[in-house]
Amino acid sequence: MKRIMVDMSATLIHHGHVRLIKKAAEFGDVVIGLTTDDEIESKKGYFPELNFESRKEILEAMALVKEVVPTPWLINEEVLNKYNIDLLVHGDDNSNIIPKEKLLLFPRTKGVSSTDMRHNVGRSVAQIKNKKLMLTPGPGALPYEATMELRPLFGRDDEDYAQMSNEVIEWIKRLSGQDEVVFAQGSATFGLELAAHSFVKGKILLVSTGYYSDRLEQLLPSGCEVTKCRYVDIGNMSGDFDWVMCAYTETSCAFKVNLKKLRKISDECGASLYVDATASIGLEDHHELADVIAFSSCKGLFGITGAAFVAYKNHLVINEPSQFYLNLQTHQERRITGPYHAIASLHGVMGVHADIVRRVKRSKQYVLNKWPNLLGVSDEEQPLLCTYIEAKVTTEDPNVVLYTPRSDLKGSVICHFGEAHWERVTLGERIIVKELD
Repeated sequence: MKRIMVDMSATLIHHGHVRLIKKAAEFGDVVIGLTTDDEIESKKGYFPELNFESRKEILEAMALVKEVVPTPWLINEEVLNKYNIDLLVHGDDNSNIIPKEKLLLFPRTKGVSSTDMRHNVGRSVAQIKNKKLMLTPGPGALPYEATMELRPLFGRDDEDYAQMSNEVIEWIKRLSGQDEVVFAQGSATFGLELAAHSFVKGKILLVSTGYYSDRLEQLLPSGCEVTKCRYVDIGNMSGDFDWVMCAYTETSCAFKVNLKKLRKISDECGASLYVDATASIGLEDHHELADVIAFSSCKGLFGITGAAFVAYKNHLVINEPSQFYLNLQTHQERRITGPYHAIASLHGVMGVHADIVRRVKRSKQYVLNKWPNLLGVSDEEQPLLCTYIEAKVTTEDPNVVLYTPRSDLKGSVICHFGEAHWERVTLGERIIVKELD
């Protein structure tokens, strides 16, 4: 009986390995040439999930396997002679240097590999860690893709990071419709303050929709003259202003302004338009209508927390900086530690961002369809991130985190990021909605 060697690492044994063993058994007794732990660590750069003895024990339990022997990464004639092997069976990705007459190649099984399995494990781990249903404005969920590219990174002389950050910047430019993008370590609030100190001065028309729009006044540099106007009264405003400021999506009451309308009013006032895009970037359209926007890496970009962004048009004149940390150039020239891992998370998310947004839309639509008689704002004013319903939302599920808005509301705000990593909506099963008296 011929001795047929199948060489493999089998760090994560799958049905592709089994099929190759079955094919080899048609030609004789199967001898597994199993790559040693040291060889895997040397060639692949990591220690295998299962050590050599564990992998050997599993393979020896297979009825078609006659013997398992230790082998190096590459098989040569010396190895074949050592174990009296007549033929080597391998997938069609063979790199072993042996005579053709001693080699049998078979196509690899499509759709499975150890690398694929590792990614699947990563997704499963992410789902397990996302067992909490976060009905908050973000970060509501941690997609697997936001973790897959985390690794050691540095802001200077690291070509890997330079390429990654450049690609993220170009993506955000396309997403925002802005000419320039600067990022810094910090929250969206820091991004908003950095943008305000870098560009805003003079007479300000602040469009009031709730807590977050009103908070913008506290982030302004000294010397600004602020006129506050409720959004419902904006059409009655007149006069000259240097800036119009607003929050595109006001999460404190789940309200979205009409950015086209505010662009028109800004033009009529001779003003530039500053937009708090914290809760709208990546979700709503028309960010290109603003002259400057600020936001963070979490929420609608679905990365991990830690990166603040300022995106702006080239025609703007940058203010003389008042301090080092609120100097846009400090962050543009990377004079301080940056949000390396937040940027890496966005690099992982870029390719699946549209799919994650689709899941957010599905959750939003579920609420609109489930409680149509409880909706507090019109269709035009409905933001994608969250929904206000004129009801009290409670839960008996300890893994559900409800959102307590900063505005004084009779009803409740439900945010739609918590299920962004799932393909199904579980919201209705995990909350209790009680209509107001």
